[in-house]
Amino acid sequence: MQEPEIKPVVTAGRDVNDMKHRDIRFLNFLYLRGPNIWTYHSVLEAWVDIGELEDSPSNTLPGFVDRLCAWLPSLAEHRCSYGEPGGFIRRLHEGTWTGHILEHITLELQNLAGIPGGFGKAREAGPRGVYKVVVSAPNEVATRASMEAARLLVLAAITGSSFDVEATLLGLRALALQHLLEPDAACIVAAATAKDRGIPAIRLSTGNLVQLGYGARQRRIWSTQTDRTGAIAHGIARYPELTRTLLKSCGLPVAEPDESHSHDVSGNHRLLVIGGQMVAAARIDTGLAPVDVTDEVHPETAKAVRLAARVLDLDIVGVDVLADDIRIPLAKQDGVITAMHACPGLTLHLQSNKGEPRPVGRAIVDHLFPNHDNGRIPVVGITGSSGTSEVAQLVAELLRLSGKFIGLACCDGMFLDRRKVEIGDCGNWKYATRVLMNRAVEAAILENGADVILGQGLAYDRCEVGVVTRINPASHYGRFHIEEPEMVSQIFRTQVDVVLPDGVAVLHAADPMVAELSRYCDGEVIFFAIDPSSPVITQHRASGARVVFVREDKLILATGSNESSLMALSAIPLMIENPDHEIMENILAAVGAAWALGIPHHVIQTGIMTFSYDADEATQVFDQSPVFN
Repeated sequence: MQEPEIKPVVTAGRDVNDMKHRDIRFLNFLYLRGPNIWTYHSVLEAWVDIGELEDSPSNTLPGFVDRLCAWLPSLAEHRCSYGEPGGFIRRLHEGTWTGHILEHITLELQNLAGIPGGFGKAREAGPRGVYKVVVSAPNEVATRASMEAARLLVLAAITGSSFDVEATLLGLRALALQHLLEPDAACIVAAATAKDRGIPAIRLSTGNLVQLGYGARQRRIWSTQTDRTGAIAHGIARYPELTRTLLKSCGLPVAEPDESHSHDVSGNHRLLVIGGQMVAAARIDTGLAPVDVTDEVHPETAKAVRLAARVLDLDIVGVDVLADDIRIPLAKQDGVITAMHACPGLTLHLQSNKGEPRPVGRAIVDHLFPNHDNGRIPVVGITGSSGTSEVAQLVAELLRLSGKFIGLACCDGMFLDRRKVEIGDCGNWKYATRVLMNRAVEAAILENGADVILGQGLAYDRCEVGVVTRINPASHYGRFHIEEPEMVSQIFRTQVDVVLPDGVAVLHAADPMVAELSRYCDGEVIFFAIDPSSPVITQHRASGARVVFVREDKLILATGSNESSLMALSAIPLMIENPDHEIMENILAAVGAAWALGIPHHVIQTGIMTFSYDADEATQVFDQSPVFN
């Protein structure tokens, strides 16, 4: 995997004669790989200067709309702001600007090229004529090529030049085949990440190796092989004669070598076994589309292929069966097993010309994650204008004391348990992803600054706990075209948006901008503040919800009217060393996060009493940890 980076400026020179001073220039590209200020999924954000076209909406360009519709008639399906097919065409006739048009053309080219997606936004970025154009981007290379092609198409439609749509789509389809997941892996990932399963996915290579789940609870697939597919079993399946011998020794009917057919027509049926169950079957007729026959397979035949899978010890296997009628037991028609495939294709069962496609991707996901397991570990995301590293370190210490092997990526470095494995600023997408990939990690604490959210996106799809410390809008102005408080609020809202429905947002009650974010949380909210009489604290308690605050010399945890004194402030070394309000707020935020994670009060108390934040000292202590030495 490559670290996200801000791409260099890409400009297009103006041809005064042909373009009449009208041009579209790409000023910058950002590939946001995870949840961001726009949406929950990866997007490409382009900063686009439309120059003098700002004075020329679509309805002022002679022949422009007609040319677009002739080249891309499927634009008629775009709903746009009207929420119905034809909405975008209506906007074109009424008059809309080139940034918005570029968004829709990019999305349509991607759709026609087989690049999944559908999300798009176009927003003015500040300077006149400059827009942020944002589109779904399952892959940076393919989507950037689509947007660059869309630019050329739009300019050709403006000037009345020719444009070869089919050649463009041919090139984009080739890029899609080269860079996107192949259909089998994509089918499994789609089933895993579907809303009713909610299993996160991380692509581990440019091929079809994908991690499902996080940290210690992850599983891996490589196309239709899984981390449960044994090397010996896979090796056996590569040798047809050995496979036949083993199957025959268990009483299964197998084809003799001279009876076997080629791979394409080896058996006129392919039966798919996943986790010991036959989940799909297709009849294969040469030159025709496969026909789904899952419901027609005789129980004895299904039993035979399940046994064949067990004999080879394959968790996922395609079994080719030669039979005149799949509804009749093999023994009554001289039916035989002709081949076993350790990495079976799923397309046969997804593109049947009879009935609905079989949910084979879901069957593989349920096999890997039974009993509604979602493969998640506790993930704590921490953001804000200040104090985030201190809170991250303290939450990590409390999780360690609770018995978890932790992974921490923050501005102070990357830590695995008590060992600092990377120095420097690691509070970004690259190092957070490394934490989530580590099979030893049982809980992840990930710091995300505003620039990371704006320029890279979050490394995780959802989190159990999201912490927002405090927001200083002025400290974020001037970068990424952020110039207003509302835009700053949108940045930090991203962290609250990704809190799971059964998770918790831990928010600063005394910061109005932070407190306002509570309405975007799908889960519970814990407010923290030094002052127990804060209106937000008072109102939250009145609703029976949880709060953390200080009264006199005590750190208090309260649920509604029920209070629990955690400890005296005089017993907290951090407060003795630096009795600063901001330090106290950081402690309250960390305590709120630990409480949200269900860490026992006595463990929280012990951690707060023994913790001392010193990045340089911590480096020496962690490097000497016996865990890895």
